[in-house]
Amino acid sequence: MQHKNLTGSLLVALPTFLATPALSQTEVVVWVGGEPGQTTVYETIANQFNEENPGVNLTVVTNTSDIFNPALVPALSAGEGPDVFTFGTGPGQPAALIAGGLVADLTDAYYEHNWSQTIPEGIIVQTSSDGKLWSYGNEVETTGMFYNKAIFAEHGLSVPTSWAEMEAVVETLMAAGFETPIGLAGADKWPVSHWQSMIFGRYAGPEGIENVLFSDGSWTDEPFVQASARLQQMGQADWFGPTPVAIGYGELMDAFWAGEIPMTFTGPWVVGGGIEAAGDRISDFSVFAVPPFEPGQKIYPTNSIGSGWYIRVNSEHKEIAIAYINRMFQNVEGRVTLLDHGVVPVGPLEEALAMANMPQLSVDIWKAADDHAANGSVPAFLDTITPGTLTTVSYDGLQALLLGVMTPEEFTAAMQEAWAASKAAGEIMLPGGIAER
Repeated sequence: MQHKNLTGSLLVALPTFLATPALSQTEVVVWVGGEPGQTTVYETIANQFNEENPGVNLTVVTNTSDIFNPALVPALSAGEGPDVFTFGTGPGQPAALIAGGLVADLTDAYYEHNWSQTIPEGIIVQTSSDGKLWSYGNEVETTGMFYNKAIFAEHGLSVPTSWAEMEAVVETLMAAGFETPIGLAGADKWPVSHWQSMIFGRYAGPEGIENVLFSDGSWTDEPFVQASARLQQMGQADWFGPTPVAIGYGELMDAFWAGEIPMTFTGPWVVGGGIEAAGDRISDFSVFAVPPFEPGQKIYPTNSIGSGWYIRVNSEHKEIAIAYINRMFQNVEGRVTLLDHGVVPVGPLEEALAMANMPQLSVDIWKAADDHAANGSVPAFLDTITPGTLTTVSYDGLQALLLGVMTPEEFTAAMQEAWAASKAAGEIMLPGGIAER
C-alpha cells in the first residue's frame, strides 16, 4: 500500500505484515501517556493499521502520568515493556532511557523513510543526541497573536506586517479606550515566557538559540539582551495594560473572548474554551504572526513538542513499530486523522489542514505558522527544554522586566548564571543533530 506524502513528490510505502488472517497474529504493544480522552486518536490509527495488516494486532495502553513514568523504566529494563511508546523529550527525561541502552537508535529509519520530509530541524535537535535520532517528535504546539477581527474592523485596522504598523495598531486601540491592547497574564508567569521564547527566537534565530542550548553560546549574547529590552519597552509603554503582572490567565482569556481585550499572544489550546465562551461570535476571532520587531528580521514560527515516540531497543517488532509511526505521520491520511482529533503533527501542514475537520480558529493559527515554515522554527516553550532552576529564574525575571525593576542586562545575566550552574551539573539537554550520510 502506498500513500503520497505532504509534498506530493514522494511515495511512502507502508508494508503489509503477515497479511494472511489464518496465521497467528503478531502482538505489538503501544504505551501512551496522558488522559484517555486525549489519546484515543492513537488507538484509532492503531485500529486502522490492524485492518490494513491482518497479521498484526497493535494494542494501545493508555496510562496517566502518575502511573506511566514510574512504571516505564522498570518495564523496559526487564524487557517486558511496550514495543513503542511516547515519552518526554525535555532535559533529563529521556537521558536515562538513552544512557541505559533501553531505546532503539532510529537514525536508519530516519534516512530509509525520508523522515526529514516531516520532522523540522528545530524538532530534530530536541529528539537526537550523539549524532543519532532517538525519537520521532509527537504532538507539536505553536503560538501566535489571537485578535478580535470585529474590533479591528470597527477601528479600521488591518493585520500589521511591520513593527511600525504594529505600533500604529496599538496606538489606535489605546486611543479608542482599550486600556489593555494586548492581554498578558503575568500573574501566572508562564504566559510571559511564551513571549520570551518567541522574541528570543526572532532576535537570535534558530542558530542563536541552538548555540546556547548545545554549544558555547550565552544568554548574555547581544540578541537576547535586545529581545529582553524590546519586551520591557512594550511593557513599560502599557501595551500589556497598566498592571500585567496582576491578572491571571483564566481572567484574561475570559476578558478576551468577551471582547474587552483586542489581542493576546497564546496557543491553539485555547480554541475549545473560546468556542464555548464566545459562541456564535467565535468567527470574530483569528490569528496572525507577530510582525518582525526590526527591519529585515525574519518571522520564525514557534514549535515545541510535548513528547516523542520511542521504540524499545530489544523489541522483536521494530519494523512494525516504525510502520505504525509512518502511518501516523508520513502520509496525509494519518496526519488528517491526528488533526481531526486535535493532535497537530510535526512538519508541513498545508495539505492536511485543507482536508481536516478542525475549527477555523485552529486552522488560522497553524496556517499563520505554516506560512513562514520555510524560515525554520524556534522553540515555543523554552521553559520546557531548559532546567527547572533556569525556568524559575526566567519566570521571576520576566515579571521584574515588566515591572521595570530589572534591566535587560541584569535579566540575561541572571539567566546565564543559572544556566551555567545547570550545565556544570549535567542537567541540560544533550547536543542534538543527526550525523549526515
